[in-house]
Amino acid sequence: MSRAYRIQVNESLRKVIRADDHVSTQLELLEILPCDQMSDLLAEELVKQGFEREDGKVVRREGDVTIEVILETGVVSVRAKSSDQVKVKGQKSGHGFDDVGPAESIQKKKLQDELERELEDQIGEKEEKLQQELTEQLEQQLKSLRVELDKAVNRATAEALKQKAAKIGKIKQLTEDPESGSLTIVVEV
Repeated sequence: MSRAYRIQVNESLRKVIRADDHVSTQLELLEILPCDQMSDLLAEELVKQGFEREDGKVVRREGDVTIEVILETGVVSVRAKSSDQVKVKGQKSGHGFDDVGPAESIQKKKLQDELERELEDQIGEKEEKLQQELTEQLEQQLKSLRVELDKAVNRATAEALKQKAAKIGKIKQLTEDPESGSLTIVVEV
């Protein structure tokens, strides 16, 4: 007569999960003045908004989000990174018989392997959730950033127009509405 026995395995898994996402876009800056002057005007406007100038680009870091504008090309890159340490635990049980079927050690190893796969799946789900949260955070950041960048481009363009008008002749009248972004320049040539 065979004797049944119960096998139970416990396992915990601790892992650091990481998520990373980025997006790039292009600013449309009119070439009213030479490229280097337009880049300098844009940089000045962005520095006023909290960016720091670094080797041909301006950068702003807000927590896990980094915003970078390459001045020469107008390429804007927004990158977000996040990490979290997760711990998952699990337990799995099985039965064996002392005279039939695999030995207890083989049965125990099989249960432990199944449990480890289940725990890895749980960590994978947590990693996907972290990635999704990061992507949503990045989307929200981009919405507010787009308005901010458009204003900086408009102010840089307005300043370039003023400088160009001053080179053409004497400015007789200058009307500017910062709210609407409209600019009227009357020049006497």
